[in-house]
Amino acid sequence: MHLNLRLKRKKALVVFTVYLPKNSGLERFNYLALREFYEREVRFFQEPGENISRLVSENGGYGWTGNDLFCEYQLSGRNLARIYRFVPWPETIKPKLCLLGPEEKSIKTVLGDGLRIAAPSKYQNLIREYLQQKNIDLNLTYLDGQVERQIRKKQADLAFDIVYSGKTMREEGLAIYDTIFEDSGLVLLTKD
Repeated sequence: MHLNLRLKRKKALVVFTVYLPKNSGLERFNYLALREFYEREVRFFQEPGENISRLVSENGGYGWTGNDLFCEYQLSGRNLARIYRFVPWPETIKPKLCLLGPEEKSIKTVLGDGLRIAAPSKYQNLIREYLQQKNIDLNLTYLDGQVERQIRKKQADLAFDIVYSGKTMREEGLAIYDTIFEDSGLVLLTKD
């Protein structure tokens, strides 16, 4: 989706392209990025948050996304974007990428051969880096949603996923075994 806005501009010499996330967890904070472009002519494009770092790297302009998604993209080695502004997560409860498992077990009782692990496809590099640091060799199944629920559906033994309020985790009877990434914040990116 694409939107042209004039935010009380006086004289526009440049039209700025800004990519905003349409993910529900990030979209509600788009107003923080809009403040940055007050009195400028701006073209906004809404994209999945995980695509914004790549779009800024390839096309220039500005992008507003989660720091976790920017760090994920940096690990791909293709990054030309840089942080223009970092904004700490604006709420007390902060999302974090975690390793989850059944609450009645522990990481020590679950680890072994033949484990089935579910993980969100948008965090492949962060998860791979974590596993390398821990010297763990696991086969992962990458999914686009419903990752936590795979354990109780008997489709996975463990799962990597974002925990925010913990509601789904509690509903599914899961526990956090380890935290993979918790540098929560929002970033305004640019290539220039």
